[in-house]
Amino acid sequence: RRQTAMILTPACLAHGHGRDGLSAGSAPVLLLLALLLPLLLGIQASGAEREERVVVVVPCYNEEHRLPSAEYLHFLSAPQGRGVSFLFVNDGSSDGTLAMLRALEANITALHGAGRATVLDLRLNGGKAEAVRKGMLAAIAGAKFTGGPLHALYGDIVGFWDGDLATPLAAIPDLLGALQGAEDGPGRIRCGSSCTEGELAAADQPRVDMVFGARVGLLGRDVTRRLSRHYLGRIFATLASLLLGMPIYDTQCGAKLFRATPELRQALTAPFQAGWIFDVELLARLVRAYKASGGPDLKDVIFEYPLHRWHDLPGSKLGLSAKVGALRGLAEIWFSHFSPWAELWPPPQARRGSSVQGAAHEGEL
Repeated sequence: RRQTAMILTPACLAHGHGRDGLSAGSAPVLLLLALLLPLLLGIQASGAEREERVVVVVPCYNEEHRLPSAEYLHFLSAPQGRGVSFLFVNDGSSDGTLAMLRALEANITALHGAGRATVLDLRLNGGKAEAVRKGMLAAIAGAKFTGGPLHALYGDIVGFWDGDLATPLAAIPDLLGALQGAEDGPGRIRCGSSCTEGELAAADQPRVDMVFGARVGLLGRDVTRRLSRHYLGRIFATLASLLLGMPIYDTQCGAKLFRATPELRQALTAPFQAGWIFDVELLARLVRAYKASGGPDLKDVIFEYPLHRWHDLPGSKLGLSAKVGALRGLAEIWFSHFSPWAELWPPPQARRGSSVQGAAHEGEL
């Protein structure tokens, strides 16, 4: 059968003209549809533009035999992985980590398309803090900054995750839900009956800019830590809370998501000085950045999510001397950010709007 295209314009419908003998009686209905269609399409397009781009940075150093590649592939194949991309940062590994990451990137690209996995190769080993910082900057460089009083409320989400998956990837939707549950204001969430636990938990918090996993040994949760590590962690967390002036439970969990706000970009401008406790230094910078921007207190925009599962995996790269050195690191953070002799913040290069793109791409993508 021969098919013909029919174009209906408001003008021809108003006069009852059309192909195939449309009656004048149907003209008002079709006229209404023709007028409403562009509006409906515009609403759909606007919603598509607001779909958030989530980039999770995974720092990797000599992880050739530790990174569970299959779990990343499985997560991206599941519905819960929709909209999530991974940026794997090779931190100057001396084994076959880079080749393994390139192969994983190729497999994910073949299965899920370009952009779902990227490798950033840092030729020199700079430590986890620098790998995370440069990876976050690379992710933020492609983010959609909206600025304004709500500081990119519909902007992109970036974060970092320990590559050995002590925190399973299944926790990402929960942390994302806590970020997104506050978007519509207290008690008003968009997910309806399909809410994640994170969305429900954060629904009454007016604004959430960052969500941190918290390793809390509650009944009904599978959180396993060595006893010595647990008690040392509690002492450290208490000291960090006093330093930061907020009752944060777990600063060192390697599962954190952030909205790509100008304050976050500012806090990542300069290399960290505190070594493996860079999480605390990042929070200290954010405390000052939010204050300088006239925003809320940092404690009011952080949500800690008690993880369902976290296992203390063997192969930690931290020795006893590094753990003892954490106390000195806390003292240095206090001196640099909260003492009467604290450094000027933001640093001059951040106030001048230094190139995030250039800082992020000191490695090779």
